[in-house]
Amino acid sequence: MTPAAHLAYRPDIDGLRAIAVLAVIAFHASSVIVTGGFVGVDIFFVISGFLITGLIAKGIEGGTFTFTDFYTRRIKRIFPAYIVVALVTLVISSYLLIPNDYIFYTTSLAASWAFLSNVFFSMLSWGYFGQRTEEFPLLHTWSLSVEEQFYFLFPIILILLYRYCRRQIIPILLVAGAGFAVLSEMKTDEIKAYFLLTSRAHELIIGALTYFISQKYPLRSAVASNSLVTLGTGLMLGSMFLIEKGTPFPGVNSLYPCIGTALVIYAGTRENLLRPLLASRPMVSIGLISYSLYLWHWPIFSFLRYRRIEISLGVGIAAVALAFLLSWLTWKFVETPVRKNNKLDFKKAFTRIYALPAAAFMSIGLVSYVTEGAPYRFSNDMRELISSYSFERDLTRSCSIRAEDYRKVTMDYLMENCAFGDTSQAKAQVLLMGDSHAHHFKPFVDALAKTAGLKAVYHVQGTCFPTALQITDKHPEKGPDTCQQRNLDLLALAPSVKYVVMAGFWASEPWRDLEKEMMYMTGKVVEAGAIPVIFKDNPYFEPDLSQCILHRTRGWMPADRNCNIPYRFVADTQTPVDQIIDKVQARYPSVRIIDPKKIMCTTQECMTYMGNVALYKDANHINTKASKLLGEQYAARVDNPLGGSSAGMPNAKHPVDLAQGPANSVK
Repeated sequence: MTPAAHLAYRPDIDGLRAIAVLAVIAFHASSVIVTGGFVGVDIFFVISGFLITGLIAKGIEGGTFTFTDFYTRRIKRIFPAYIVVALVTLVISSYLLIPNDYIFYTTSLAASWAFLSNVFFSMLSWGYFGQRTEEFPLLHTWSLSVEEQFYFLFPIILILLYRYCRRQIIPILLVAGAGFAVLSEMKTDEIKAYFLLTSRAHELIIGALTYFISQKYPLRSAVASNSLVTLGTGLMLGSMFLIEKGTPFPGVNSLYPCIGTALVIYAGTRENLLRPLLASRPMVSIGLISYSLYLWHWPIFSFLRYRRIEISLGVGIAAVALAFLLSWLTWKFVETPVRKNNKLDFKKAFTRIYALPAAAFMSIGLVSYVTEGAPYRFSNDMRELISSYSFERDLTRSCSIRAEDYRKVTMDYLMENCAFGDTSQAKAQVLLMGDSHAHHFKPFVDALAKTAGLKAVYHVQGTCFPTALQITDKHPEKGPDTCQQRNLDLLALAPSVKYVVMAGFWASEPWRDLEKEMMYMTGKVVEAGAIPVIFKDNPYFEPDLSQCILHRTRGWMPADRNCNIPYRFVADTQTPVDQIIDKVQARYPSVRIIDPKKIMCTTQECMTYMGNVALYKDANHINTKASKLLGEQYAARVDNPLGGSSAGMPNAKHPVDLAQGPANSVK
């Protein structure tokens, strides 16, 4: 294989970059129209695979390839613009972000400089399209880490292929690409897969294959070129408008934009119908600044959303215009001068452009983590309120797991890893189980257990109702899923404890036969000799009011803005489920009920804050400090179902008239 003339600069590929970045920006501004605009990243991967493979292959064939030259190019290409973006986001984040969010930002900043941003974000329980991800200023850097991880290995692989299997490069890459595509498809149900190299390697390999195929089988007719570019364009555009957030991805569905991009690149080795448009000055101009544009646009949108500024048409246009301006300035005065600076050899580039900035940003991440988010950035008056926006971090996922992280649950394991309450006791008497709402009630239960002098253990799984079992499923013949198996494991532990506490975001899955499930699970707990304790859920509301009081206090919204939840909404959404729980207690009198609304709600509204303590961390989850406070207040003012004599006060009126009720309630 000899490098063809088309390896020289191709303006049509800059046009493809323009399409990719515009699709990503359109999706991030509003996913309503360009529902699959996020596939622009996949287009970038294919382009990158094609160009970088050509660069490496040309060097190997000409005997001029060196790792120092290759990585000098990568450093000069990637980091100058990112240094500027990282500095600007750091300054803005230091003003905007409260400590918990600041820890998250600075940790992601450090991870991005270690080429592990994608691994860091893969640890999120909610994934790329989940709650609050749109407020993470550096979420988009996951794709940069994927590329760099790939290019740590790929040059070595190519050198070995050229040395030992030169004639089989195409079939070997075909097999490798197919293998990674299959692996990606097998992992699409795992949240973490979206971010990881193992789920994206086939996209970069498709770009590499495009280079080698275009070398070995050059196009010889305009008809073939036009046919391929038409098909490729259809696949790319179809992906942008037919794929959406809920589509399993990447997997097989990523092949459509990737193969489409490959066909357009291949067809562009000679003139075709689309090439004049792609090579036009406007498209090329956008393509040239596409990297800076990708870096800048996301932080702008994320900071606007963090401030709860709606991305209206006018705001969106202004945000995109700002992104273009910053991108052009960065390309003109940072990217281009550094890339053209031939005096920057590997040693200088590595030290000045990577090592020193990386050390600085990683140090900032460490300081932020050690100081719990650098709270000294705020006045003393703000710190108490801000400190309540906290949540428990289970980074090892020992006790708070995702479906794909299932492990057999035993009491020995829970005692060693997941104990709380009065841990001085030898035996656990309380077992807490459920979904993420059970997790946010853990400090609540901790307060009750400590008051009662009981040791507790817990195990929770996101979106996994504690009542979900194979036998109560609509299709029990399918066998248990990981949620049902985990609940079965925990149910087997019921005979060894006194209380089994169950909590869930009950109203989130109205399609479930919750009454059937709850009756069955409660009956099994009673048969095991334990006392069932069931949480009625806390109020929730959309739009998210969790940071309303914080933003009001910071002067970001009117001082008279009501930050509480209308009780009518709470009653409409939660009364049916609450009535089911009451029915369960009527059938099994030993059941004890905990109803947080008794201390959170009046007959008019439910509190999102008490005094200077915020209660929520998002639209439906209680934060750690508030959960502890609510548990203490519940034990003091209502009852302690883990040690009180009134067994949850089943006859108490609901909602309680909190003229004597929640402390420091605010109208």
